[in-house]
Amino acid sequence: MTLRLLLALGLFIPALTVHGQCRFDPLDRGRVVKLSGQDFPVVEGKALDTLSVMRVEQGRFVPVAYQFDELDEHGMVWFEGSEFAMAGDAGQLDKADQLLMMLTDAGPQAPATLRPAQGAIVADIAVARNCHFYLVEGNRQRSQNYYVAHDIDNGMTRTALYELNVEPENELNWLYLGYQGYQGDGSIIDTLKMRMSAGVLSRFTRMSLDNHNLRPKQVGHLLGPIRSVMHLRTKVVLAGIPVMTIQVQAMRYAAHYEAHTFARIPDLYRATLKDPEVAVTVDGNAQIGARVYTARFADKPVTVDGQIDDADERFANQSLSMHENWILFDSRKQFSLLTAMTVPDELLETPVKLIYEDDRALQVEPEQFTGQLPNLGYSLQGWPEPQELRFTVSLYFDEGLHGMEAGAFAQQRSAAVPYAVSEPLSE
Repeated sequence: MTLRLLLALGLFIPALTVHGQCRFDPLDRGRVVKLSGQDFPVVEGKALDTLSVMRVEQGRFVPVAYQFDELDEHGMVWFEGSEFAMAGDAGQLDKADQLLMMLTDAGPQAPATLRPAQGAIVADIAVARNCHFYLVEGNRQRSQNYYVAHDIDNGMTRTALYELNVEPENELNWLYLGYQGYQGDGSIIDTLKMRMSAGVLSRFTRMSLDNHNLRPKQVGHLLGPIRSVMHLRTKVVLAGIPVMTIQVQAMRYAAHYEAHTFARIPDLYRATLKDPEVAVTVDGNAQIGARVYTARFADKPVTVDGQIDDADERFANQSLSMHENWILFDSRKQFSLLTAMTVPDELLETPVKLIYEDDRALQVEPEQFTGQLPNLGYSLQGWPEPQELRFTVSLYFDEGLHGMEAGAFAQQRSAAVPYAVSEPLSE
């Protein structure tokens, strides 16, 4: 067992944390603070290894876990094997770089006279309710905490909250998902499913690719204390026609999972392929009795029972938009899954359709267990007007709705953590 795995399994993310006058609530557990390099103009161009993050604890500055990731020209984490250009210079803080911390690692505001034992404070980052981080230059202290333990060779991920196992050779094939305190049996999910289909020359001669055909190849990976990132590439070939290359970055966090997808669409294939669809779904494993909500059905969810009925059909046929597309699954067994799809502003009008199947006998490959109980997710339909297809699917794991209404829970759970950055006052 690696040191990183031991560190991650030894960590506990409390449901309610108080650091001095800094307070958190249960929905803050596992949330990540994301900032960009442009938030810190005073240290732009500085070497990343000279910068670190600290908080105040018992009257002194202590290091906290953090992660600087350098991004590429498309806003993804940069890897040499991706063949994308880095947005900035390697090893130094640029506007496009990302800084990540765990929200519950923040502490109270530092007294005006308090200084770190080494180095200098260059930014005060205010988050949550009276909570603060401090960006420090020239301090050698580093936290040893890791919130994600991801063994890429065997496909196993462990955090304080969940366990995820996937096929090492195919990131799309999920084998097991468990959650701390889950009251059900076995894996919560059957597998993750990705499917691409299109008519070749005609919408009537339709071909489809699934997990087995869309076997992504790893071209780079990064294991950090806040998230693990894998860069995957798959070449899409329909009827012998090489359609496009899809680049996916799979990101594991302490309490959620993200898949960022990027592809260029040549004009030739827009004319050749008719009515294309890209679908991403999660297939539940025997989640009988679970409830499923959307923004349009926030007050009248459907209940998973393994049988197709009128309520299921009305739910499945509802319209979605990129502006409001969350899906909330509550197992009622101490586990909930919130999914959300996000796209850049220029793709907000891309048609998106809900996929919802509740049928104990229906087989939709790939799967480990017969039945869709339930299978839920999204289908992007048609080519977007821009030449680039970009979207992110986020899966947020939790123990339930915390007594909240579905809409309020979905909005709060998926919201980015607000923050304010200020420079320290001169002495």
